[in-house]
Amino acid sequence: MGSITATDSKIHPLEALLATDREQREPVELRVTGTFPPLLAGTFYRNGPGTHRVDSKTGSYARSHWFDGFAQLHRFQIVPTDDGNCRVFYNSRFQVDALMDKARRTGDLKEITFGQKRDPCESFFHKMKSVFEPTAIDSNPQMVNANVTVFANMPGMLKHGPAVPASSQFKVLTCLTDANQITHANPETLEPIAASTQQELHPDLKGQLSCAHPQFDPETGDVYNYNLHLGPRSTIRIYHTSASTSNTEVIAAFSTKAAYIHSFFMTKDYIVLCVWPSYFKGLGASILWERNMLDAMKFDSTAQTHWFVVDRKGHRGVVAKFVSPPFFAFHTINAFQEPGDKNTVDIICDVVQYANMDVLHRAYYQDFLSTDGKISNFTLNRSETPMTVRYRLPRVPTESTITTVAAVERVFEFESGELPTINPRFATKRARYHYCVVNRGHTSFFDAIGKVDLETQTVKYWGSETTPHTPSEPIFIPDGTGEAEDAGYLLSVVLNGEAGTSYLVCLDARTLTEVGRAEHDHAISFGLHGSYYSAV
Repeated sequence: MGSITATDSKIHPLEALLATDREQREPVELRVTGTFPPLLAGTFYRNGPGTHRVDSKTGSYARSHWFDGFAQLHRFQIVPTDDGNCRVFYNSRFQVDALMDKARRTGDLKEITFGQKRDPCESFFHKMKSVFEPTAIDSNPQMVNANVTVFANMPGMLKHGPAVPASSQFKVLTCLTDANQITHANPETLEPIAASTQQELHPDLKGQLSCAHPQFDPETGDVYNYNLHLGPRSTIRIYHTSASTSNTEVIAAFSTKAAYIHSFFMTKDYIVLCVWPSYFKGLGASILWERNMLDAMKFDSTAQTHWFVVDRKGHRGVVAKFVSPPFFAFHTINAFQEPGDKNTVDIICDVVQYANMDVLHRAYYQDFLSTDGKISNFTLNRSETPMTVRYRLPRVPTESTITTVAAVERVFEFESGELPTINPRFATKRARYHYCVVNRGHTSFFDAIGKVDLETQTVKYWGSETTPHTPSEPIFIPDGTGEAEDAGYLLSVVLNGEAGTSYLVCLDARTLTEVGRAEHDHAISFGLHGSYYSAV
């Protein structure tokens, strides 16, 4: 693989991608070249950090960590035409205008963030005061920076939607982050309209933290997530919300050392919560002291990773526990189960993992946006690359529980990429492929889309080494044949950094060849995650 060094004079500009201050409230039509097959007709939503700085009376206020950029929603409407192609329309909207206005007025924000750097000269008194001042849950959605994931018509959330005709496909958008704070937006205008918490779903879900990546049952649409209540005995509650009734039940509750967990696994019958040792210091109270999550965390390389297996259908709670050597992860890929012996199953879990939490500390804007003509620290200072790892959890009981703790089996590992997605038809089933974004060292950030083959343990790339562009998370849309796992298309929002513009690209998922693109005249901010919904 080629790479770039600190002396390279020509680097891939990211300012337009990570710091854009544009929104497009009225839909505009994008220029389509090539083809968007009619089966792609539908709506593609994306959520993520938009701008990270605003002008204030005293100069400017800037977010320091990428995960704290001010939330922005994006909507792509893909509309079929009579000639076998599609038109593509785009609109976007910032979600936290009130929060941004507060930053302009005061030049500072005291709200708890993921990684915002605090004034090192802040007095001990002010830090103590912040610890003992209660952190209120804001009812104004424009003050809640839920900038990670977005879902339409999420079970239990429909009451927050605007008045729409019964025939409307979309009732409400729901935006999540890793805190127990949820926002809701109009599915057409993207206007923020409400804020809520998990406690509205069930009174026991009063914990401060949760997971930005819920799991959806591929057959019923039911949603599963966890709630983490910090305290002397931190408690995790796994809950289930029915898509048909909107009722929520807690299906397991257990105490464990509080950790930052961004995603988890689901199989046909089980939820698997993997607690990697990204622990919060001071029983979680350090979040109030530091006013951000990152400085309140510490990776314990001497601790084990703990795996909790929860029966999600039979109300047996935690049925098995496992341990493995320490690692850190953002994103699970997929999980499935295979028949074992004597009323047991083996659970296989695929995950993108790291040896430690260094990746979190490389996600500051100053590490992405080089201002001295050199390549960014995101590429130069990477201590490791993301690895695709498969684990096997053997002999999980189907009718009883196991009180002893067993070791997981590490099946294989190889270098891959981040933001993994799969063909949704293979969720909870054995899947051969997943798709991701990759940093091969040709730019300051991600420079390719990868097709990861778990069978051959290889990665195939889309992306030029000579004129690299920056792709975002690829989303898989099946082509309707119901045959091969990779029969479908990928959608990704891509930055042309040198031109300062973006385009929505459509790739053939089998070959990673470009089928079509829809170009915008301006840059579209690099979102974190998205959801696609077919018009059919």
